[in-house]
Amino acid sequence: MDEINMEWSKEKQHALELELKSMGADIIRFADLSSLPEKVTSGFSKAILIGILLSKEYILNLCETSGTDSNEFGEKEHKADELAEWTAGCLQMRGYKVFAQSEENIWQNGYFDTKTKSSVLPHKTIALLAGLGWIGKNDLLVTQDYGCAFCMCTVLTDAPLDVEMPSLINSRCGECDICKQICPTNAILGNDWSRDCNRDMLVDVYRCETCLKCLVHCQWTANYVK
Repeated sequence: MDEINMEWSKEKQHALELELKSMGADIIRFADLSSLPEKVTSGFSKAILIGILLSKEYILNLCETSGTDSNEFGEKEHKADELAEWTAGCLQMRGYKVFAQSEENIWQNGYFDTKTKSSVLPHKTIALLAGLGWIGKNDLLVTQDYGCAFCMCTVLTDAPLDVEMPSLINSRCGECDICKQICPTNAILGNDWSRDCNRDMLVDVYRCETCLKCLVHCQWTANYVK
């Protein structure tokens, strides 16, 4: 990693991507946070999103059973956190300000409100700005290639990342409401996401039991598995 700890450039950014992929990252995106208020970004101008895919075997197993198996999901969430913290360390060594939004960090630094069950700057907001996907009726980030079948973590930074600013992707859920139908606690309301839509218009988080059924039965996740 010596070559990364030099003056920043597109080449060094690409080297960072390659290193993250060698360590298990499947998705790496860069986002510009300038459109968000400073109270949300804490003054950081850029972000790095790191995603790890859930295996197709794991998705199929959850589809075919009535129980909840969160082992792989939890392991890959933890791995994404580790990669985010590793990335933050690399940038920090080079003198940039960083904040890895790992679960431990957002809890310790007051970035998560336990009463409202919400974080100051969700990973999926950064994913939207990076053009990765849209918010589904299940309130999860949905992508055309992988559906909801991945775990992600993000790093906030002031490093001069090379960032494209894609247009936000509109919801592609259409008439499908399988996530609403499959939800055992009726937490999903079945509404389409839009730029003016808030979380409470999509899901009742106080009913959600994180059973992952809406993730694995999403039509876009099914396309990924096939």
